[in-house]
Amino acid sequence: MCGIAGVFLHQSEMPERERLQQMGDVMRYRGPDDEGFFLAPHIGLVHRRLSIRDLSPAGRCPMASADGLIQVIFNGEIYNWRELRRALADAGIVFVTQSDTEVILYGYLSWGQEVISRLRGMFAIAIWDGRTQRLLLARDRAGEKPLFYYRTPRGLAFASSVEALRSRQLDNRIDPTAMGCYLSHSFIPSPHTIWEGIQVLPPAHTLSVAPFVEPVVSRYWDFPRVGPARKTVPECEAEVNKALDDAVVECLDADVPVGVFLSGGVDSSLIAALAARHRPGIEAFSLGFSEVPYSELPYARRVAAHLGLSHHLFEITADDVVACLPHLVKQYGQPFGDASAVPSYLLARLTRKHVKVCLSGDGGDESFGGYWRLQTGVYSARYGKMVPRAVREHWVPRIAGCLGPLSRRWLALNTLSLSPPGAGFTNSLSWFNQLKELSGPALSPVLHADLAALRVGHALGRPGGCSVVQRILYDDFQVQLPDAYLTKVDVASMAASLEVRAPFLDQRVIELAWGLPDWAKLNWWQLKWLLKRIAARYIPPEVIYRPKMGFAMPLPQWFRAQLGEVLEGLLKDSVAAKEGWIQLEPVRRCLEDHRKGEDHATRLWLILWLELWFRLVVYADKCEGWNESYCVS
Repeated sequence: MCGIAGVFLHQSEMPERERLQQMGDVMRYRGPDDEGFFLAPHIGLVHRRLSIRDLSPAGRCPMASADGLIQVIFNGEIYNWRELRRALADAGIVFVTQSDTEVILYGYLSWGQEVISRLRGMFAIAIWDGRTQRLLLARDRAGEKPLFYYRTPRGLAFASSVEALRSRQLDNRIDPTAMGCYLSHSFIPSPHTIWEGIQVLPPAHTLSVAPFVEPVVSRYWDFPRVGPARKTVPECEAEVNKALDDAVVECLDADVPVGVFLSGGVDSSLIAALAARHRPGIEAFSLGFSEVPYSELPYARRVAAHLGLSHHLFEITADDVVACLPHLVKQYGQPFGDASAVPSYLLARLTRKHVKVCLSGDGGDESFGGYWRLQTGVYSARYGKMVPRAVREHWVPRIAGCLGPLSRRWLALNTLSLSPPGAGFTNSLSWFNQLKELSGPALSPVLHADLAALRVGHALGRPGGCSVVQRILYDDFQVQLPDAYLTKVDVASMAASLEVRAPFLDQRVIELAWGLPDWAKLNWWQLKWLLKRIAARYIPPEVIYRPKMGFAMPLPQWFRAQLGEVLEGLLKDSVAAKEGWIQLEPVRRCLEDHRKGEDHATRLWLILWLELWFRLVVYADKCEGWNESYCVS
């Protein structure tokens, strides 16, 4: 894991080293171990290193070819680097390091841009080819590693973080569409960022640019264009078990200590079980809360004891959350509404005291069907095929209204079957349904925009010939996973200088899972059916077959106490309201109703983060008193 950034200029000029230094300084938490630069006409590169593989100076970046014409900077890990290294060595390449970066370098020299499609892992890569004066950027298939870019008439800048790109040279205008998405969905879907002009390079894409040539963004990988296969249960179990086990083995490969996150849920428990087969007694890390309904620590303890892991457990409080928020808001660099970013960061920070790399269960829900959206999407589609549209439009609302308690679910299913794609993916706990009431004049331009369409990623297209289950999971992979969940994990872990690896996101695993029979993912009403069967081989069944909890904090209770006081202090001099983005009355009413017993924790969290972002990022030079005055001027 590292931080990368660079500046490309159309003219044969040298980028300013001071500007590169500033970009690198912003990313120091991503790479605290080393720093490297390369400057030449047209190009400037900077790399912040978190040393994981080949800890010697030979493994540092930028890494150059023998003649210095090819320069590589790289953030992430290549899991099949040993396999590719052997192939290159057989072709006569002599390696001088034990670094996966050198494999990328010589892979590019041997195979050209095709090297990107041969890499399995998580990565954001920049390759400068001095022979052709061309810059190549690439991002991994799932979007585990971020890559942002900004075009100007003079050229293009790129970086691992939004804040590394933001400078006084940019207009720094907030994108109303991005702000609307944040308040509606709790995150900002790509290619948008909160700043106009700064874009996200989509997962599984490359960007190529040369002097006075328009940048070309192209996809190098997509899910196989195949429908669900016909396989037996034993066949599916054996194939998935082997693919996951192979992925775990490769993720354990590092020159520093490696541990596992253990939430006590299905995915992390299965990864921990497979890791323990190859590293008996591996260190496991769990985090919970004193508020029992929100804590999975009892399940994590049960799994750790069953597997014989060296277990570290941590409990956090509202005080821990308030104390870490300034650092975390700055590291994300733009509004980010998933509150589980906070426990993710605190867990990473505590874990970093023991290991430098940790395996996680991220990606299991997306590949194997772990979210309720799959149920609602599949059953509303089946319902829509069985019941004529005219009946659903005119008769069902009348009939259902006479059925009392049963009518609510029927009407919801009926409404969803009539709605455009994506309607079932919006966040009912956010401000999506109250956006008109909340919005100030700055947000008014997007009130009639189709924000739900951005949430489901229509612009990225969909593979043909696939099932309803595959289409729903495909949407998760295109937007929700990279822009929300993986963004959360990447920034939260990098803010603690910890590398997190997700075996479920190995290319072989996600391609295999894609072609599984639909029943393997949704079997009647049971989600993640096949994966739970596999996990039950290693984990006590009472851990596997229980309601899904997630990594939620006790926000409802905390907003009735300390967090509510913090938000109230911020609202006394709301920057978001002064700038015209929100109206204060709906927020104050929301806080009051929450204190009376209603649950508006998600909406309140979105406003809390937004106010802190304005103070700590947008107007950082005016805010120095978080602890004393909640940054109120």
